[in-house]
Amino acid sequence: MKKRNIYKDIVSLALGCILIVWTAQGLDFWKQQQKTFTFQIQSQAEITNAMVKELEKLNGLYEFTSTASCNVTVQLEEYTMETVLTGIELTAFPLKWKSAQQEIRKGASPVLFIGKEAFQGFADVNGNPPGKSQILEWISRYQELEVRLTQESGQELRGKISGILEKPSAGIYMDEGQMQEIYGPSARITGGVLKIHGKQNMEKAREVLESSGFLVEL
Repeated sequence: MKKRNIYKDIVSLALGCILIVWTAQGLDFWKQQQKTFTFQIQSQAEITNAMVKELEKLNGLYEFTSTASCNVTVQLEEYTMETVLTGIELTAFPLKWKSAQQEIRKGASPVLFIGKEAFQGFADVNGNPPGKSQILEWISRYQELEVRLTQESGQELRGKISGILEKPSAGIYMDEGQMQEIYGPSARITGGVLKIHGKQNMEKAREVLESSGFLVEL
């Protein structure tokens, strides 16, 4: 009886394992190229139409939704905060709600959506932030709260909170259409949401955008 060559069996087994690993890696790579990646960009300067046309040249890009911003001072009870109010398209922006009104009514008064951690940015006249219990109270009864928003020009408006955000957790947002109607020229396009097909395209786009001075957040 011919003796089995155990070393040949070991080599065959090893090659089989390597082939399985390569196949799995290739399948994972293929899956990554089929995925859609969403990330946000932010610029210090206003994004012009010419800049949007350059963004549209990114490989794999199939959607870009702009976001607007406006500098305001927000007052909530005896606390205030200087911040950037961000105008977003609610159906396109990646939001994760902690709680929200079933029906969002937009009118002449600003309707805000506040990240759950944004309340920590408020301070009283002595510079003290609200306590944890105060923040939890605000979040629990956010629909009852009234906020005052003052622009750099001094114009003051009273608004309401229609939702608390789990993510993004640190910003204050409103519908971009309403922002343009209320704040007009003061609302500048300074960011946006990009959707890119394929991991390699996403990584290359991120590299290009960051080298161009954009803040990129996945």
